[in-house]
Amino acid sequence: MVGKTKAATKAQQRRFADLQMVGCICCRLEGIAGDGHPEPADIHHITMGGRRLGHDYTIPLCPWHHRGVGVAGLPDSVLEASKGPSLARSKRAFVARYGTEMQLLRMTNGHLERLRRAVA
Repeated sequence: MVGKTKAATKAQQRRFADLQMVGCICCRLEGIAGDGHPEPADIHHITMGGRRLGHDYTIPLCPWHHRGVGVAGLPDSVLEASKGPSLARSKRAFVARYGTEMQLLRMTNGHLERLRRAVA
C-alpha cells in the first residue's frame, strides 16, 4: 500500500510547479511535446516496496501515461498507438518503452536543471 506523504516544503512545491513547465516526460520522449509546449502533467510519486519515496522522487506524467485516462472520447487503443503505453494500464510495456521510473526521474531532473539555468 502506498503511504501518505508529508506536506511538501516550499522547495518541493517549486519542484511541482517546475514539473508542470517540463510537462509529461513520456510525451517528450514520444516527440509529442517539448520546450515551450509541454503536455500538461500529473505529478507522479515514485514508489518502492509499496511506499512513496517522497516529494523529491516525482516525475511529470500526463493523465494518459500516469493513470490511463483518455482524452476527448478517443478509444484506449488509439491513445496507446499514438502516445504509447500507460503506467497504470501496463507497467511492463511502459518500462520497456520509456525506462524505469528512476531512469525517468534522472531525465526529469536533467530537464529541471536546464530549465532553472535558462530562467536564472
